[in-house]
Parts: sequence; structure tokens; C-alpha cells
Amino acid sequence: MTAPEIIDAPELAKRLNLPASWVRDQVRSRATDPIPCLRFGRYVRFDWNDPGLLEWLDRRRRPS
Repeated sequence: MTAPEIIDAPELAKRLNLPASWVRDQVRSRATDPIPCLRFGRYVRFDWNDPGLLEWLDRRRRPS
């Protein structure tokens, strides 16, 4: 089993080449398909190796 690689919103935004504000908007419950995340009170973190996050990314791929 791979150890979780926990990252914050700015790091996820950097890896996806997106603004951190966009990432933060996409974890909110009102988002159409929220990014899977870990919540610690008001803090939001992401497990880079989480299958749910990988599935979320796959749903955004354009069909070839």
C-alpha cells in the first residue's frame, strides 16, 4: 500500500497548472463534481494517490 501524499490547494493547483482559487471553488459542495478532499475543520487537503482523485481527473479527460 502506498503511503498517502497529502498536499494543500496551492500544491494541487501547481500540479494541475490551475489557479488555487479555482481548486478551492471546486471542493465546495455547490460544485457540480467536487474534487475529492480531506477536511480538517476549515482546512482542505488532498491525497495525491487517492483513487477518487484519479477518477475525478479521468472524468475531465477529453475523449481522443
